Amino acid sequence: MADLSTSYLGLNLKNPIIAASSSLTGNLDNVKKCEDAGAGAVVLKSLFEEQITSDKNRMIGDMNFDAHTDAYDFFNAVGTDYYLDEYLGLVEDAKKSLSVPVIASVNCISPGQWTDYAERFENIGADALELNMFILPSNISTSGDTIEDTYLKILKNVKKNTNIPVSIKIGYHFSGMGNFINRAVKNGANGVVLFNRFYKIDIDIDKIELKSSPIISEPSEIHLALQWIALMAGEVPADFSAATGVHDAEGVIKHLLAGASSVQLCSTLLKNGVGRITDILRGLEEWMDKKEYGKISDFNGILSQENSSHPEAYERSQFIKSVVGLS
Repeated sequence: MADLSTSYLGLNLKNPIIAASSSLTGNLDNVKKCEDAGAGAVVLKSLFEEQITSDKNRMIGDMNFDAHTDAYDFFNAVGTDYYLDEYLGLVEDAKKSLSVPVIASVNCISPGQWTDYAERFENIGADALELNMFILPSNISTSGDTIEDTYLKILKNVKKNTNIPVSIKIGYHFSGMGNFINRAVKNGANGVVLFNRFYKIDIDIDKIELKSSPIISEPSEIHLALQWIALMAGEVPADFSAATGVHDAEGVIKHLLAGASSVQLCSTLLKNGVGRITDILRGLEEWMDKKEYGKISDFNGILSQENSSHPEAYERSQFIKSVVGLS
């Protein structure tokens, strides 16, 4: 029987399947179901930076700061602590109830005061922290360098306040993806999750109004993360976790071959239920037995660019496309 155990962020996982941050990991009952289905780790539903900010603003309102300094300080603290304490409670309960690693998650867009309490995730027992960061590069006055520096400042501020492993979950809006990942690792990122799935708009042509595009990913969306993990695994001293478009055992196997240390599942669990984890693990194990791989490390990363005898095939995408007659 194949050994599915592996390592991610220095954590020992019984297998490379992680239940990704989503509504499914927002309460104790659901994360326990994920563990029961076989998940090697869970990423708790993200605490949003905007939740804290908006609640503080709602309570403070039009308060005269000069006349009510003490009240302002009180409500400012309460606004922060309400959501934070609720989230820390979830982390603590999950750690008490689960035997697999519990990864806290913060969805953040600025290096604000919130980074000062990153150590509280560690103190409450979180095994690691995932920074889910996405700044839409839509401001025509803001350069790419400025946006990248903001990401790195968030990371550095968090690393100053905690000793647990920290991963960054990012989008693909980088002109120098490889360079940014390398800089992030040099600034303390222990892992990189590719890629986060963010809100996209659609248009209802009958109502003449905006609407949301489908939230659930499709298996066809696997290829962007697959390419970048194959390109970067082994190039920088960090673990890569695959996200977006992984719906079955085949998708998991592809990412492991490319060099991912773990694979995060979300859409397929929302669509099919957490029992999908069991099915995927069974498929992975059957494939390993068929190929006579005894453990994950026997094949992990063998198809990364780092281990390829034809590394140009990973980068010359337009050339390859023309060779096979697709353009």
